[in-house]
Amino acid sequence: MRQLTRFQTLAAALLLAAAACGGARHHLSEYNFSDRSLALVVLGAPAPGLITGSYDLRTDDVVELAAKAGSKAVKDVEARRARARMDSATGRMRLSDSLAKRTLDRASRYLGMRPVGSSTDADFLLEVHLRNFGLDASGSSTATLYTNAEAVLLDRRTGREIWNVKVHGTDRLTPRVRGAGSVGGSILAAGTLHTMTVEDFQQALDQLMTLSSNVVAEELRAALRDARR
Repeated sequence: MRQLTRFQTLAAALLLAAAACGGARHHLSEYNFSDRSLALVVLGAPAPGLITGSYDLRTDDVVELAAKAGSKAVKDVEARRARARMDSATGRMRLSDSLAKRTLDRASRYLGMRPVGSSTDADFLLEVHLRNFGLDASGSSTATLYTNAEAVLLDRRTGREIWNVKVHGTDRLTPRVRGAGSVGGSILAAGTLHTMTVEDFQQALDQLMTLSSNVVAEELRAALRDARR
């Protein structure tokens, strides 16, 4: 398996954004979590998606028009092939379980609760939902992995939502090249996707799950600090 040289550093290669239920909107300050129990509820992930862009054919130059259309078609073909390999990668992984278990470990530690295996025996539930993920090849010269996940802390007895966070993660797979233009950029993107193996997609998706889990845990930690002031 080739090394993923696109990962210069995690911070540079992965973009993660969190939209948390924060401030007065969460209810963390109303609960005492010490020595209570927390169980995990995992909602299954859908199949990986593929986003492709439209054709920009606004030019009077026939040669340029043919080059744009041809390079875009080549990239779209490679994107569909890459999506099939990503599907194979996810078949070897349990993405939702990976995200959820990593999140539970840190969340239970920050809350001071005992993790338990059965949701019927727990005082609180941590619901983790990997809503969607896939390959975005809609840019003229880029291809990006994306994930959208949500974590919700619930009072099991009442069903009340205590806190939640939504996380959007992206990992740019294609290199940044200046002056390539739309045609050159599409060809470079197609070339990058062509070289991506099933193992490469496994590694990239695992990186995104780890970073997404970290963001969820850090958002919960920050909300708890606010609630305990």
